[in-house]
Amino acid sequence: MRRSFLLLSVVFLSVSCQKAETEPPVQAQPESAPTTTPVAGGKPSGATPAAASRELIHFPEADQFLPADWIADPINAKTKPVEAASREAARKIVEQALAKYPESLLNRFLEGVYLVGSLQFYDVSYGGTYMANAKRVVLVYRPSFNARGFEQRFHHEFSSLLLKKNEARFEEERWLSANEKTFVYRAPGVIEEQSGDKSEATRVLEAEQKKTGGSGSTLLQINTELMKQGFLTAYNQVSLEQDLNETAAHLFTNPELWTYCQKYPRLDQKVDTLIDFYRDLDPSFDRLYFRTLTAPPTAE
Repeated sequence: MRRSFLLLSVVFLSVSCQKAETEPPVQAQPESAPTTTPVAGGKPSGATPAAASRELIHFPEADQFLPADWIADPINAKTKPVEAASREAARKIVEQALAKYPESLLNRFLEGVYLVGSLQFYDVSYGGTYMANAKRVVLVYRPSFNARGFEQRFHHEFSSLLLKKNEARFEEERWLSANEKTFVYRAPGVIEEQSGDKSEATRVLEAEQKKTGGSGSTLLQINTELMKQGFLTAYNQVSLEQDLNETAAHLFTNPELWTYCQKYPRLDQKVDTLIDFYRDLDPSFDRLYFRTLTAPPTAE
């Protein structure tokens, strides 16, 4: 049975005259993910035309697109522009990701995708974030990034934005029942709640970066032992939101997900719950569509 949730709305002024966020950024994702080559697939009914996708993609040269309170202490948000020579490659990958969504859905829930060369909050490097009120996704791109891993970052962040705007449509109890009864996420709530200045995801990422001296992408490595418990990666265990995010990232890109679902019932239950959430947003998002989306392209 679906539960209803109260969405808290926060209004503020920004230089772009958009509604922005007075809350600190909750999403903290590793800068890149260890995945393989991208897989082409089908498109939903009313898929986004390339021209419309291009209008959604931005390459900001300065930080003014971020909320002013994010740029100030203690968050100290900082970005660097994407290298000019890398922008077309980044654009094509994002266009591929956007084409997997109906244009009507993007019109309702996405104002723009902002691509930067680096992103920091609290002196911790992020791979991306989102602004729910402004309906913006922010992603880091570098030419060294794996194409599918970068595309996954978009689906990761956009799933949070969709969840934030449609939380009452998400079947929380159904999702949680896929976990072992003794399991508790490190952060409470469907939408990950703040604990002090930093989110739990930020704390986990910060600790991993200090431990490994890297980006923290090891947190996103597929783990078949964790799949027995219903989790694709260690990062899925941070919060329900992060669990959903990473499941969405693979739902839109990874053909191996269906093999995992056959082997691990707890994971399959979460995938079904997530598909029903997307299908409630647009009827073209059924299981057959997602299977087709990640199927290898047929030879002509």
